[in-house]
Amino acid sequence: MANAFGFSDDELKLLLVAVRHMRRTFAEARRRDAALEDYAVFYDNLFEKLRDMAGPLPATVEEVIE
Repeated sequence: MANAFGFSDDELKLLLVAVRHMRRTFAEARRRDAALEDYAVFYDNLFEKLRDMAGPLPATVEEVIE
């Protein structure tokens, strides 16, 4: 499915890692400031959409994005 949107499999994997990093960035801040919750939820939802686009991932990639 990623190819339908113009992404190669490697590009999609990099996007997943980047979004995962942003989710982790917001993890501590969202505990201290409720105003950031909307942004954190946005990245959570984006991560799930990208993960669905990627389809089944090899175990080595799965370990990196979790």
